[in-house]
Amino acid sequence: MLSKNKPKFFNIFILTATFALSYFISPINSFGQQNIQNLVEPSISIVPEPEFNTIEDFLYIEGRSNPNAIITVMLEKQGNPEKPVKFVRNADSLGEWVVTDRVYLTSGDWKVVARQQIGASVSGWSNPRIIRSKVNGINIFGLRIKYVFIASILLFFLLILLAVFIYFKKKINILQKGLRDKQLKDTEERFHKGFAEIRKDLMDQLKALAQESQTRPLKPEEIEKRDKILEEIDSIERNLDHDIGDLK
Repeated sequence: MLSKNKPKFFNIFILTATFALSYFISPINSFGQQNIQNLVEPSISIVPEPEFNTIEDFLYIEGRSNPNAIITVMLEKQGNPEKPVKFVRNADSLGEWVVTDRVYLTSGDWKVVARQQIGASVSGWSNPRIIRSKVNGINIFGLRIKYVFIASILLFFLLILLAVFIYFKKKINILQKGLRDKQLKDTEERFHKGFAEIRKDLMDQLKALAQESQTRPLKPEEIEKRDKILEEIDSIERNLDHDIGDLK
């Protein structure tokens, strides 16, 4: 009789043990599943303060989350819609994560939020932190150039242009002086040539009057003409010297 009851007792024991095991394991699984499905938001502990110099500084953000979670960090421009900047990082076994990167943020306030993901479960976004971005340069195809460097380059080129201007100005002044000297010389030669021709003509008239005076006394009008010729010669010489002095 005992042998007949043994299988029945064994089956009852297995069913009881399975029920008890499921009773104790089920809450554990349920508790774990509840923790994953209701993920809390990660925390952001460190952001650039008091401001982020987007040309010189590395962006550094630090926070905590569940261990080994996938962290998404998003930066949004405040008051001016721009394309958000996103980073994806993995938390370590202690739940610590870090974002450090070179990124260009336009001037103004940027809101920083983070969320975590474990498997298919995703938390909400964390409480925002604010980064105040300061721009002291420009970003050209990923190359960050500071305004002071640009100003130095512009000043350098301005100094070069000034030096070139001064050089050519001196060259032009030398050329102009040479041209003026040549023109003055040519003018002076023309004056002397013109005066020589006029003086020769007047001297010929004086010689003619002198020859007439040797054969006969000069008439009053001839004496007047002679005196007038002498005055004209003297006036031409004085005016020639004055005109040449004005040109110089």
